[in-house]
Amino acid sequence: MINYKLSIGDLLVSKEKDVTFTCYGLGSCIGLFVQDRTTGICGGAHIQLPSDSFSYNTSIGKYYSAQSAIEQIVNQFKSKGSNCLSLRAKIVGGSSMYGSSYDIGVRNIHDTITLLSKNLIYVAASDTGGKLSRTAFFNCTTGELIVRIAETNEIKVF
Repeated sequence: MINYKLSIGDLLVSKEKDVTFTCYGLGSCIGLFVQDRTTGICGGAHIQLPSDSFSYNTSIGKYYSAQSAIEQIVNQFKSKGSNCLSLRAKIVGGSSMYGSSYDIGVRNIHDTITLLSKNLIYVAASDTGGKLSRTAFFNCTTGELIVRIAETNEIKVF
């Protein structure tokens, strides 16, 4: 089994079998996991910011915003043979960790779901909001998403 650890701004789409994606410490960030149920193509992204009104740098292969990450993930799925109508997404994160008036977590959730909807990608599961960080493990073979909340020792399976 290959395990890809996605750091902030990382994005990867794979046709390989037996792949997992892991996003550690998702506070206000979003862990986005997408699977094509027909072809088996799978992808993940660790999204930091809600929109491209914030700076990001695709020249170094980092997709910090929901807008740039979802655009890129859709393009990569298409280039690998997906028609994108059988894509299913699972999202994790978007916490309000710091009590900031910017509400980055809430805005990340909103923008991610809005952009997925615009691209006709169904959100099959989500564990978002709140005030605690999460670590997410997505198994591309089974489609299982495991979310661990360290502060409460809670484990959720989607």
